[in-house]
Amino acid sequence: MRALILVAGAALAVAACSSENAAENTANLEETGDLNADMNATVDMNADMNADSMAMNAADDAANSADAANTAADAANSAANNAM
Repeated sequence: MRALILVAGAALAVAACSSENAAENTANLEETGDLNADMNATVDMNADMNADSMAMNAADDAANSADAANTAADAANSAANNAM
């Protein structure tokens, strides 16, 4: 009878440990999922910021090109007026 009680006690201890590990593993998976979601959000924000920066750089380049064209046109007009 004592042996049966010892075996039952050992079985309960093993069962308790395995369910505790399973609960810890579940928590780790949830934390990993949250971490991945946070990291993906950060990557998305960085990509958006890079796209915005690239768009602003392109707009700056276009404005600089327009300024250069206006300067060239002004120079041509000045030359034409001086030639008269």
